[in-house]
Amino acid sequence: MKQMLVIVFVLLGLPAMLAGASGRGIRCGGDLVSPGYLKFEVLRTCGEPVSREIVGEVEIFDGDRFYDRSSRSRQSRGSKLILYIEEWIYERETLFLLCFEGNRLVNVESVRSK
Repeated sequence: MKQMLVIVFVLLGLPAMLAGASGRGIRCGGDLVSPGYLKFEVLRTCGEPVSREIVGEVEIFDGDRFYDRSSRSRQSRGSKLILYIEEWIYERETLFLLCFEGNRLVNVESVRSK
């Protein structure tokens, strides 16, 4: 009986979870812009934001990048990259805060307008 109740609650909760996941974007015209988009694609789809701010930076390690320092004899694999964190604000029916790391959209958040 308990297993049946768990299955019922999971099945009832699944549509709610899917609805929440599909809300992780901003609707621009007929397109849904969501994490993974490039800045170029967001600009082309949504137009110029109301505000653009660089709010920080993040350092990541890229083990696949091959780089050559000052001489060819010292080639090594892997490097640290610094990506700027940029926030864009779009004003629709509500405010949307888009967060980019480097050139990639990583988060879309709706913020209540005052």
